Order: sequence, then C-alpha cells, then structure tokens
Amino acid sequence: MMKADIFYRTIPGRFIFKVLQKAGCFRLAAWFLHTRISRRMIPNYIRKYGIDMKPYAGQTYESFAAFFSRKRDNICYVTKPDVLISPCDGLLSVYTVTKDLTLSMKGSVYALNDLLPNPDAAALFQNGLCFMFRLEASDYHHFCCFDDCLLIETEFIPGQLHSVQPIAQRTVPVFRLNRRWWSTMKTKHFGTAVQIEVGAMLVGGVSFSAENAWFKRGDEMGHFELAGSTIILFLTSPVRQRLRFGESITPYINSGKETRVQIGAGIGVLKDEECL
Repeated sequence: MMKADIFYRTIPGRFIFKVLQKAGCFRLAAWFLHTRISRRMIPNYIRKYGIDMKPYAGQTYESFAAFFSRKRDNICYVTKPDVLISPCDGLLSVYTVTKDLTLSMKGSVYALNDLLPNPDAAALFQNGLCFMFRLEASDYHHFCCFDDCLLIETEFIPGQLHSVQPIAQRTVPVFRLNRRWWSTMKTKHFGTAVQIEVGAMLVGGVSFSAENAWFKRGDEMGHFELAGSTIILFLTSPVRQRLRFGESITPYINSGKETRVQIGAGIGVLKDEECL
C-alpha cells in the first residue's frame, strides 16, 4: 500500500497527489486491488504489518480487497447493558465537547463544526463526549453497534480521499476534507448518538449491513474498504455525566494521546443503569 509520506511531506509530493487525484489514478489502483492478480500482495502485507491470521484460518481471498475486508467470527463482546463498548479496533482518544472545542490529532487542529457541520447536532452534543478511533492497517476493519439501537439515517458527505496516517494529518484537515458517512442512532442505554465513518486514501466506500434498521449490541454495522480509516462517535452530556472510565482510558481524556482498544471491549460504565 502507498506510504502517505510520499504525498504529504513535500510541496512536490502534494502537487503530485492532486494530479493523481484528478487523473483518476487512485480509482485505477482501487480497481486493481479488486483483481485476482492483486492476491500476490497479501503475504507481504501480512508480514509487513504483523497481522495475526489465526482468527482467519481456512479462508481464501479472490483479491487484496477481499482480504482487507475479511470477516472474523467469534468476536467477544461485553454484554452488560451499562458498559460502553468499542465499535472497532483502533487507537482511541477521548474529548469533552465544548462550543469552542478544537481537536488536536497528530499536529492537525479541527474545530467542532468541521466534524458536526449541522448546528442542531453541534448543540445536541454540547458538554458531551467525542470518541475518535483511528484504525491502522493491521486492524480489523469491520465495526459493530456499541448498544441496542435504531439506526435512523445514514448520510453520505462527499469529499476527497486523504490518508489518516499522522503525516497526512499534519498537512491537511483530513476529517474535514475526506468523504464520510454520518449515522444518527437512538440507543437503548446511551441516548442519541452520532457516528461518523471517515474514508481514507483508496477507500472506495463503507459497506453498511443495513440502514433504517434495529441493531443489537455487537451486531456488525458495516466495514471499510481498502485502507485505514477513522470512526468518530459523539455522545450527549447526560451520558458524559454518568459515564465512568477505567484506569486504561482516563489518562487519554482531553490529552490528545491515543490508547489501543479492541472491538467489543468495554471502555466505560454508566454510574447507574437506566435508559437515557
């Protein structure tokens, strides 16, 4: 896969990136990664990123794209309803939502309206929580529902495709420019939530299991295609006031630092169980 350093570290590199975008080269690369010949890339990719293939024993892949979106069975989810679980594998950072919130991610700074351009949504999540999950190449790129919920709508926001690697984030406002999918959910125990799936370089899209549908905790909601991406989750102020984090998460709240989490693992517990 391409290294983002090539396109973001220098002015000529950024110029080349724009030319490649306009020429449709990334679409051509995406097409190639869906062909049978692209299977030759899989062994080297596994070695390079140290991917544990034991959970995928016996699977075969028709293309690199099929390998990247491979399905893993027997994922363990925390089932207690008062526990907030991670919707995906990745590197997590947590922020309190304020009107003048700016999020610093590896050298890039984003205002709240870059992530919540809808004024009503921005008001709804004031004094709430923002969780940012950055998926790396070695991560499992499927994501699940963190609670029983009704997925009300999923809106596609067109944009460009930049890498979410740190070098790219230091150069361009990745979360503002990249194409993304905005999902509004009514959850059973955590109130109204907004989840944003951000596409990265070469990602042709996000595949959703269903829309306007009920999901149970741990149900797969969808998966990313072809490259590392980011999931951003917003929860409301009443949830923030009642949610308690463990020692493994607390140091990363409002610090701009990241900690590794696994899909289905608990990242917070409601102080007392009740529907919000």
